[in-house]
Amino acid sequence: MRQTWTLSGAYANWKLTVAIEPGEYALGVPEWPGEKLAPVVGHFFEAVNHYELGRDAEQLHRLS
Repeated sequence: MRQTWTLSGAYANWKLTVAIEPGEYALGVPEWPGEKLAPVVGHFFEAVNHYELGRDAEQLHRLS
C-alpha cells in the first residue's frame, strides 16, 4: 500500500508519502487498512500548520 498527502502552504509545498510493503515472510497477511493511518496523517497536517504559523509569527516579530 502506498498513499500520498500534499498540502500547499505559504512557505512550502508539503508532501507525506507512506509506503507499507509486506515483509519477506508476510504470506497471506491482509493489506494494512488505510484508516489506521488517520492519526499519522492528522499529525502531519497539524505539524505543517504549526510550522507555517510559527513562520508567520517570526515574520511579524521581525517587522515590529
